[in-house]
Amino acid sequence: MYPKFEKGYCLNLLSWKEVSNIINIRPLMSASRVRVFGEETTFTWKNNYWCSDANCYPSGILEQVIEESGVCYFTDMSRATEKINEFAKNLEDEYDQEVDAHIYLCRNLEPRHPFEIHFDVSDNVIVQCEGQTNFKIWEAVSNPKELLNGKNDVRMETDKEPILDVDMNPGDAIWIPRYYPHLATSHTQRLSVSFPFNRKIDSTRREDRHWIKYD
Repeated sequence: MYPKFEKGYCLNLLSWKEVSNIINIRPLMSASRVRVFGEETTFTWKNNYWCSDANCYPSGILEQVIEESGVCYFTDMSRATEKINEFAKNLEDEYDQEVDAHIYLCRNLEPRHPFEIHFDVSDNVIVQCEGQTNFKIWEAVSNPKELLNGKNDVRMETDKEPILDVDMNPGDAIWIPRYYPHLATSHTQRLSVSFPFNRKIDSTRREDRHWIKYD
């Protein structure tokens, strides 16, 4: 896998309206699934009698979190919609690896992007769904294990020119292999889906991609 960019690769993968449907299902919005970056704030709330998971965000607090944070994303979302499930399945078939989906939201452009230039231990395919985001990718680092030291990603600086520098619009996709430093800069409010997969994970434990349909 090598960095590449394709325009119009996957149109209409996910919309703001579809995200609204997802985040309003409170049991999906557990504290373990919602990842927030930005100003640290502690929230507390009371749960009603019917609440099945006390650690799921109430919608009012979740909206505040999304609107005020620099970046918010949701993990374990590879079955969030039929289209995302199918896209993940195609990646699993192509690369013979387990694939997840992370839904990224950037509604507030004021905070500095928390990830800065960094590289990951997972390969990623990212699809821009709404808005415009600039992605820069640099050549892979030569000593990733030394830099990682047990971590899943590493923030870094570089004065080298990127090997890929593109503005992604809805439907565009970018492939970012592990150990390749990259930077995402949102030009507008952003909605995107990242599909991470790790070559070390046992591919025999893939997600059940069967999709239930009732007419």
